[in-house]
Amino acid sequence: MYKALHPTLLAVALLLFCPALSGQDRLLGLFQSPKGVGISAVIESAGGQEMDILTLRSDFYGLLSGRTPDAGACVSYTHDYVLYKLEGEDYLFRLHIGAGGLFGFTHDFEKGFFSAYDRQLERKPGWTVALAGNVGIRVDFLRRLSLDVGLSVLPGVHLRTDDKTGALLVGFYRAGIYNAFMPQVNLMYRF
Repeated sequence: MYKALHPTLLAVALLLFCPALSGQDRLLGLFQSPKGVGISAVIESAGGQEMDILTLRSDFYGLLSGRTPDAGACVSYTHDYVLYKLEGEDYLFRLHIGAGGLFGFTHDFEKGFFSAYDRQLERKPGWTVALAGNVGIRVDFLRRLSLDVGLSVLPGVHLRTDDKTGALLVGFYRAGIYNAFMPQVNLMYRF
């Protein structure tokens, strides 16, 4: 799982500093959410009406509630469009919405979150492939800092093996729907 981390970070760095992207704003920052933590890279179009958002993050499902000691990892990409823009003296406010996808190694939703804390997750983690729907509010400040607050919904497929039989099980990725209300915050720096 961690063998793919270095090539992914290299790809993000190459995208950010590619000479063909001259004239476009590039942002790099920290992703924080109850879903997980990680890094985000944003590449804007020359007019500022579109943005590509690439996020490499951990998956905290079950970790913060003490139901599992394992954290997952995933990478997501969305292509967002700016629906509304408001420019002030010291800031630029944008409402954006977009779609994309997610791939990762995660735990899926299991009942019992509000039950006794000693109830561990019963299912093994597995591979997740999902569509990503993103909506957010981004504020760019004069000092090259940007703050993006948003929500994302991730309908998809979760592929795992059964503990007892070893059979391959495919199911709907319910955590992508149930965790859609969890906010995500990106604190970014513009290059």
